[in-house]
Amino acid sequence: MSEEQQQLLQRIYTEQQITESNISLLQQRIEIIQAYLANYQSGLMVLQEIEKKKKGEVMLMNVGGNIYVEAKLVNPSKVTRGIGSGVRLEQSLDEAKKAVQVSVEGLEKQYQSMTEDYQKLVSRASVLNSQFQQLATKVQENAPQK
Repeated sequence: MSEEQQQLLQRIYTEQQITESNISLLQQRIEIIQAYLANYQSGLMVLQEIEKKKKGEVMLMNVGGNIYVEAKLVNPSKVTRGIGSGVRLEQSLDEAKKAVQVSVEGLEKQYQSMTEDYQKLVSRASVLNSQFQQLATKVQENAPQK
């Protein structure tokens, strides 16, 4: 194997490893975005359900893990929304719904962008793998027979 072929094989192999690592990291980020998105969409559904209720009405509230509790609505027009770092904000139901919808839209855009990047990386990994296989085959064919 020539020095040039060896360097090319090493470069393709290194790029292959980096691409595979990036694919794995991006896949983890996509899964996190999906979890956040599901959480916000669930919250939005609860807000939409509360919107249909009146003060003093009883409803089943999803507390997660497919568990529901019966809750009596004291003031369905006001909600408390966490905005990060343990900070909570009291808002009207409409304001909270709008804020959650904006979050859902932002997460959907992130998800779309990451999914596109993921597909590009998978395609690049496929090309690198093909190049590596072709070069390895060529090197073996040119290797002296023993």
